[in-house]
Amino acid sequence: MKEKSATLVSICIPCYNAGKFIGDTVRSVLVQTYRNLEIIVCDDCSKDNTLQIVQSFTDPRITVYVNEHNLGCSGNYNHVLSYAKGKYVKLLCADDLITSDCIEKQVRAFEDNEGKNIVMVTASKYVINENGKRIFSKNFPGKGLIEGKKAIRRSVLYGTNIFGEPGLPLIKTDVLRKTSGVTEDKYYTYCNDFDLWCKILLHGNLFVINEPLFLFRIVSASVTASAGWRQAKILKDYWSFLCRQKIYDISNTTLFIGKIMIGAMTFARNVVYTFIK
Repeated sequence: MKEKSATLVSICIPCYNAGKFIGDTVRSVLVQTYRNLEIIVCDDCSKDNTLQIVQSFTDPRITVYVNEHNLGCSGNYNHVLSYAKGKYVKLLCADDLITSDCIEKQVRAFEDNEGKNIVMVTASKYVINENGKRIFSKNFPGKGLIEGKKAIRRSVLYGTNIFGEPGLPLIKTDVLRKTSGVTEDKYYTYCNDFDLWCKILLHGNLFVINEPLFLFRIVSASVTASAGWRQAKILKDYWSFLCRQKIYDISNTTLFIGKIMIGAMTFARNVVYTFIK
């Protein structure tokens, strides 16, 4: 893509006590082949060296904000997203990484399919351990254009968030502004990203790039890992909530199968978290 005609993309990085990983996360953005980026970092009153590391970068595309008080995970997600000025936006957690061609390929998917009402582009991913070692890759169950509500129902049926963690999807900023943002209900913190993806997909279609463009880091102290076996109850309750919202068109049969799959997926996830070091 020619940089002078490239669309602005916002990379929003919320962080809290992320000193161990934030440097690698920012560097994975700085080396993007797609150059027209604004990189927005919101520090949620970290008590470690997170802020010093972020402020050590001199790239003019980086803007750093420090919250006046701790907003918590979901609150900081919404805060950092509120600063986005780009046509597209990515919410990248401070311990995850993106491949160097991630933004280029996701923007191209949007712009090569103009007129198809795509509101979100996702892809497959690598799972890495705390040291950055690639453990395995995880492919999205499908590729290309998928109708938004159909994609949501497929995720419910699989018993998991098939769209990926916050740093994987690229979304249209104007569609994000039409939603209520990330839910700040603390009970649903484990699936607050999935809730946002569902609200976005009510407005249009999903496009899937079936190759890994994101590296999800398993960190023992993370919200995802610490949820443990509570994941199953949280997801089952949330699946039931979605089913009650008639706008999603989720049948009781889909809900029933999805809840069975949640148990299997939670078991597999916890086995992975136990043995990956």
